Amino acid sequence: MNPTLRRLLREARPFYPRLIVGSLLGVLAGVAPLTLAQVAVFLQSDVLVEHPHWDILGLVVALILVSQIVGNAAAYGQAYLTAFSGQRMVATFRARMFERIARMPLRDFDRWRPGELQARMTSDLGLMTDAISISLPQFVQVTVTFVAALVYMLYLDWFLAVVLFVAAPVIAFVVSKFNALIVAGTKRAQERIADLSSNLTEVLQNERIVKAFRREDFERDRFAAANERYFGAYMKVTQFNQTQAPVLATVVMIALCLIIALTAREVSVGRLSPATAWGFWTATGLLINPMNRFSIFFADFARAFVGAGRVFDILDLPIEPNDPPDAVPLSAVVGDVRFENVTFSYDEGRPVLINFTAEMLHGEVVALVGPSGAGKSTIVNLVPRFYEPEGGRITVDGTDIANVRLGDLRNAIAIVPQETQLFNGTIADNIRYGRLEARDDEIVAAALEANADEFVRRLPDGYGTLVGERGIRLSGGQRQRLAIARAILRDPRILILDEATSALDSHSEALIEDALDRLLPGRTTLIIAHRLSTIRRATKILYIEAGTVRETGTHESLIAAGGPYADLHAAQFAR
Repeated sequence: MNPTLRRLLREARPFYPRLIVGSLLGVLAGVAPLTLAQVAVFLQSDVLVEHPHWDILGLVVALILVSQIVGNAAAYGQAYLTAFSGQRMVATFRARMFERIARMPLRDFDRWRPGELQARMTSDLGLMTDAISISLPQFVQVTVTFVAALVYMLYLDWFLAVVLFVAAPVIAFVVSKFNALIVAGTKRAQERIADLSSNLTEVLQNERIVKAFRREDFERDRFAAANERYFGAYMKVTQFNQTQAPVLATVVMIALCLIIALTAREVSVGRLSPATAWGFWTATGLLINPMNRFSIFFADFARAFVGAGRVFDILDLPIEPNDPPDAVPLSAVVGDVRFENVTFSYDEGRPVLINFTAEMLHGEVVALVGPSGAGKSTIVNLVPRFYEPEGGRITVDGTDIANVRLGDLRNAIAIVPQETQLFNGTIADNIRYGRLEARDDEIVAAALEANADEFVRRLPDGYGTLVGERGIRLSGGQRQRLAIARAILRDPRILILDEATSALDSHSEALIEDALDRLLPGRTTLIIAHRLSTIRRATKILYIEAGTVRETGTHESLIAAGGPYADLHAAQFAR
């Protein structure tokens, strides 16, 4: 059995009761059309042709009406139950995919393009949705009709029915070949739509850069090329789909012509009555429609299996491990952070940190200084366990963070990034993100501490103002102050700052510097430093180069030492 199909069946277990009821209704809906074949026998019988019996005619009419009403009602119930089960399963997949992506380790997350993940959650799930909501209910019904018609034909004349089986191997061969082409083509098409989605996401996220460098035409051409590649791949799949149906229809029609000729011969030699022949032909007509539609269903299922496989790729991605049973609780955090011979690399054979050893004690403002690529960002990302060190250990208050409860560790940390990241909600919602249970008065107090309250109250909706996606409706300084308010509300013991003022005007910088003066005391603060004002605020400076600490001290002591920090200061920070 196909591994993807096996897993889908396993995932569908919670919905088996509904699917069983739906299948039983599908059986009823599929058998109902067979009454038409029996009606054909009645209408061609001597009883009605030579000596009409009105009671039998009334029975025939009633049979037609009842079969249609029951069949349609059963088809509705089967379609609803099947679609409900399928959509619920897809919705479950969507929620699980989101959780899996959210809990993915950053090391793995960074390897994925955002557009690729979006395509998996939309386009690939869409393939499954179409197959489950539309094709699967119809497939059950027409399969029952097909089997019932075939059984009825065997009952009427087994020899003529066996003749149809001659076409079965040919049909199976054609379907298998086309399905292989459809699967390969669908995989290419899904890869192309992922490329297209990634291209679109990049442009939307970097619209200002595109305009600043006048690359509208370049991006238009790049997107058009990706769009054409997707169009070509999609049309190839369409070509296979549309070719499969007429090829199968031709095979089926040849078999049907043979059946008609043989039936006429059987009637002429007296082995088959005209009434039975009409019933056989009617059953054959009921058989033909499912045979033609099977090609469409199989193509839909083939595409759905491709989508399901790509969905399972996401569901099988690693996640941050759960806390082990013996995980150490981290309560009443003081904030003493120590790195002990830590080694880390993003790519094998290219270490970023090499036996890195340093300490950041509570109450200290530690500035991480050094050339680009020295490992500063890696250091601050290791503290909240965004990444796991490959060697050595990191401790908080003397406890190895690899052994503590991850939730306790991260609850003690707040981050204010250089590029402020806000969510598409209200100002109050974005501040409350620091502590979801915070009261409105606590949000206002945090905004006051961050010097954000003064601009918030000038907005028409105040704290209810929508900030737009990524905070686009606010200025850089306003976004940064909200990020500081979010950190203040969290009241962390360990604060990580990626130079919060490096890209702001002097007025915004002054307001944020004032807010930081209130935020930093009493905490362990790690700052990736770019500006002289930040470095001078630090109580300790770690000069980092090639993944190791080259110098440690205050600004004044390191300048006096005349070492690499003094050289960097002279080259980059001198006014």
